[in-house]
Amino acid sequence: MRRVIFVDDAPEILKHLQRTLAPMQAEWTMEFYPSAKAALAAIRETPCDVVVSDMTMPGMDGAQFLGEVRKVCPQATRIVLSGDQSPANYLRSASVAHRFLQKPFDVATLKATIEKAEALRDVLANPALRSLANEIKTLPSLPSIYQELMKEMQAPQASLKKASRIVAKDLGMVTKILQLVNSAFFGLRTHVSDPEQAVALLGFDTIKSLVLSSQVFAQFDQAQLPSFSLDELWRHAMLAGTCARRIGKETGASQAVMDEAFTAALLHDVGVLVLVANKPDDYARVLELMQSKQMPDWEAEREVFGADHAHVGAYLLGIWGLGDGIVEAVAYHHHPDDYKGSGFCAVTAVHVANAMAEAQARPGENPTEVPGLDQHYLAREQLMPQLPRWRELCIAA
Repeated sequence: MRRVIFVDDAPEILKHLQRTLAPMQAEWTMEFYPSAKAALAAIRETPCDVVVSDMTMPGMDGAQFLGEVRKVCPQATRIVLSGDQSPANYLRSASVAHRFLQKPFDVATLKATIEKAEALRDVLANPALRSLANEIKTLPSLPSIYQELMKEMQAPQASLKKASRIVAKDLGMVTKILQLVNSAFFGLRTHVSDPEQAVALLGFDTIKSLVLSSQVFAQFDQAQLPSFSLDELWRHAMLAGTCARRIGKETGASQAVMDEAFTAALLHDVGVLVLVANKPDDYARVLELMQSKQMPDWEAEREVFGADHAHVGAYLLGIWGLGDGIVEAVAYHHHPDDYKGSGFCAVTAVHVANAMAEAQARPGENPTEVPGLDQHYLAREQLMPQLPRWRELCIAA
């Protein structure tokens, strides 16, 4: 059975959890600990499958505790269960937890959260993907400027001024952000020439997404990618990101979901770059199959590599510790029907945005036809009626 550990320093909360989760005793072996120290000792002695922790605890808080769990039991799914919904609390947990759940919760929500997280772990544990990953010698590194921005965002006195100074360390990055903020993608009504103003207008989350994606692309050499144009891949990523954001806003998604969707859309094809840069000859076979058999890229990749670029990209982002919402959206962007969750989320937004951005890039084709959409998934989630409006928003992007 799945071993699930719960940690909270409030005795009444632990008792409430035990009562609430009693129906799960047939499926889970559950242990409840009043301190992070006690729970960590138990995990060191016997590894667990899932850890659910409060954030605000004396001695060792939830973020510190889950950071230690990641070291001693990296395969465990780490979930924060907190009543503190402040942005600072969410940001601190995002760097160490796979999921963030708000108190109060219900059993069905917790169960679904654990199942989604473990389904993603299973996808990334695919033997063919692991074998391919072991053969890849050159992976892009998590950009240092991105790490600095994340550290600043999580600081108690985070400020846009400090964030703009971090961005300003890289003149090329400043130039790219100013180009982007003044482009039609963002639709601002005033010209922006100051990095601090750009950060203020776009916000922390958009800036960090742009920094991460643009610096990842910059780590690849165009000479390694003779069959691809980095500029075209970047434009596709930006168009997909804009479409994902518009679709999320139109649907009434939370800011967190829109931020996840935007970041994931910018990075959804990073797996293509990794495969082409590391295995150019094998990827030439992929391109031949796509042309000779009219295969989509993911299908040809699976035939050649045993895994596709969506899973390779998700694997990389998982190594970097990006949140599950982003990793899922990248992993499932061609096959959202494989996703175990339900309801509109970043997976939905990125799948639709990618398909619509690809449709717009095909010269001579009707831009309102979107052959890459997973009709079964959209019907399952009762989203088909929204497609016409989403098309309008994406065509206007």
